[in-house]
Amino acid sequence: MNSVFIRKALLLSAVLFSSVVLSQTQDEVKKENPTVDFALEGRIGVAVGDKAVGINVGGPSLKLKLNGFKIGVGAFPSLLVLDGDAAPRLSVSPIIEYKKWMLITPYYGYDAEKKMIWTFGIGYKFK
Repeated sequence: MNSVFIRKALLLSAVLFSSVVLSQTQDEVKKENPTVDFALEGRIGVAVGDKAVGINVGGPSLKLKLNGFKIGVGAFPSLLVLDGDAAPRLSVSPIIEYKKWMLITPYYGYDAEKKMIWTFGIGYKFK
């Protein structure tokens, strides 16, 4: 994979992640005795790489909690679009999480040309 592309993708992901983290407010409004509780649970993320785009949903993960941040690794069932073809794939990714936002770098294995498939992106955790 092109190292210039990787640097640009990492920089873009870091800028997006930091802007989202800094824009969140500290106060959350809590309702007392709601009659109906509707919520989505899970995680979703989008990551891009060299000729690849991955739409990832959250799977099992192992994380270490450090002062509001969570750092770990997880499995992501994904829809990988590679060279115009879409196929389901399982990826493994390091995760940096802050509140409901995640910085992810899914790894999908190798393509037909024996090149590693990495993508970089951002994710959101529901509930």
